[in-house]
Amino acid sequence: MTEYAYDRTRNALLAVWSVGIGNVAETAVAFGEDLPDAEHALQLGYDLTRLSDQVWHTYTHPLTEAVDRPEEALSRARDKLAVGLATEAMREPNLPVGNQIRVCESAVMESAHEVGRTLHKIADSQVTEQAVADVEAEIAAMRQASLGDLSGRANQAVVLSRLDPQPQQVAAAHAYFEKHPTGPTELYTKVDATSAAVAAVHWFSAAFTVARRASMGDLSDAPPTEWPMPSPEHDYSDNLRAQTMQRLARGESPRDIVIALVRDGVRARALLEELVLGIDHAYQLYREDHRTVPARQIDETFLARTTRMAVEGRDRIL
Repeated sequence: MTEYAYDRTRNALLAVWSVGIGNVAETAVAFGEDLPDAEHALQLGYDLTRLSDQVWHTYTHPLTEAVDRPEEALSRARDKLAVGLATEAMREPNLPVGNQIRVCESAVMESAHEVGRTLHKIADSQVTEQAVADVEAEIAAMRQASLGDLSGRANQAVVLSRLDPQPQQVAAAHAYFEKHPTGPTELYTKVDATSAAVAAVHWFSAAFTVARRASMGDLSDAPPTEWPMPSPEHDYSDNLRAQTMQRLARGESPRDIVIALVRDGVRARALLEELVLGIDHAYQLYREDHRTVPARQIDETFLARTTRMAVEGRDRIL
């Protein structure tokens, strides 16, 4: 999501978001000399941040992921509809009447009205139009990300944990792994974290299998018919890689594994990073079993075998 920060020196509100390897910022609202109080600028930044959070919540919690839960599906449908009405609420918010105020059922719509009430206090049409334009850009970015396009402002989706991986994004992550099996930086900057994690489960399992087979003198790289269950005498509850292997051994797909872990509160970005570390760990184990072989040959062999196994078994990803 986008966070808004007040630049006191420039008397402007900055929109700031992450692109996976750092943050970018651009001016959202330039206040004039008639700003009633700097506290109003801070409040507007706070309200816009809350609205962005609610807008992106409709992306991370899509309606398709709640079809079997009618009440939750209704809530998400209400919020999705409200996204298209947000700027209207910003321009004409529900204002207090006496000591009462109308509160909307939709979190998105209520957040938009809160922005509108702060804009009403500032009472500057130019400030309102700038804020509206920025929210329109934010909504467009969210919708663009929902279609699988993470370019431009939609790039901020790379750090979010979406509950429903996008097939085209999983395919993109798989393609990046094909070029660099140990985990290229594009996984963190070009692909949404949940979808990248799905592909990472698949490639981690391939690397793990290659290393495990090598330790037993088995040089085949055909996808396994079943995954080995980690040793039961150890507690793997806090080990994401071991949990992943346990779930694979139980027959779960990479997609189902990632969805389950994200639902349990694991951040998709953290899971992705852990799995990429797991690939590197498998590589180090492979090297330990081939100490007498030249390092370059070890690298080429491990990467080639891992790639062949992952590509041949890619129909198992989803």
